[in-house]
Amino acid sequence: MKRNLILVLVLGCSLVLPWQVTVAQGLPDFVALIDTEDVMAHVRALSVAIGARPMGSQAEALAADYVAAALADWGYEVTVQEFETTPPGADEEGAASQPVTSRNVIGVRPGDEAMVVIGAHMDSVTDGTGAGDNASGVAVLLAAARALADFDTQHTLVFIAFGAEEGGDPSGADVYVESLGEGVDNVIAMLNVDSVGVGTTLNVYAGAVITWPEEEGAAPTIEGGPVWVRDTALDLAEELGLPFGTTPEETWGGFTGDWSDHYAFVLAGVPVAYFEAWQWAGAEDPWWGQETAEGDVMHSPDDVYENVVPEKVEMTAELVAATTYAIASGMAGAE
Repeated sequence: MKRNLILVLVLGCSLVLPWQVTVAQGLPDFVALIDTEDVMAHVRALSVAIGARPMGSQAEALAADYVAAALADWGYEVTVQEFETTPPGADEEGAASQPVTSRNVIGVRPGDEAMVVIGAHMDSVTDGTGAGDNASGVAVLLAAARALADFDTQHTLVFIAFGAEEGGDPSGADVYVESLGEGVDNVIAMLNVDSVGVGTTLNVYAGAVITWPEEEGAAPTIEGGPVWVRDTALDLAEELGLPFGTTPEETWGGFTGDWSDHYAFVLAGVPVAYFEAWQWAGAEDPWWGQETAEGDVMHSPDDVYENVVPEKVEMTAELVAATTYAIASGMAGAE
């Protein structure tokens, strides 16, 4: 039954016409190549057919099977990295959560020694079905992987669906970065996609090392990292007519916090770009912002497929694919 469901879902999302490439300023026309319905089919498969995907659950494992099957179908070398992790929280008697088995799904297309990593977490909390957070991000990852499968790039492409992002100790990103050892120095850029389907405004941020003060509400210390991956994405967004911004100058200043998979790479010295749909203007807490004018949808019963905005997911997939190609082909890089 499980195997049949996976095959039906993957086949349903793989029916695409032969691609025609339009080269504009050295880039394939990813706006034309990535289709809304194809992207949303992945959101639907993960958040409707599978549903909420708490770390260590059978649903998270089913999501991993789905991602692995899709990446393999498109010619990527797929491995599954299992690991033990402890979920956050405690039971009703105050006992700590018990460790569970989670996993990362890693799809690789080899190039030279340099690697470009594109990541999105596939686990979710149990409120809602994790459609925005983060079926939308995994859908972007898969759409970009499909779009890039037919193009040669100089550098190695690594697509990773992470497990245990929602407070796992360790997270899937932690496990992957640690597994690289000194090889992490070969990662020239990491693109993180987290919660792009619901928020008011599409954004892309650079990574920074964050120190939070003990005083509640006080500003964090922001040690900004490299910005060239973020700036590459923002420049491409402008050229492609895609409406992406970044964090306000008066707070984060184009950077972001330590709350997603990108942060393990930041701590390892890897330049990152973090894609998110969020609202910063007018938010009550300027250091958190809010997802929509009405407040956050993530981690609530409203995080369901019907509240995901298809155009936001499609546009993010187009920009992630373009940014990845520009970096992996050697067209863009650190100055």
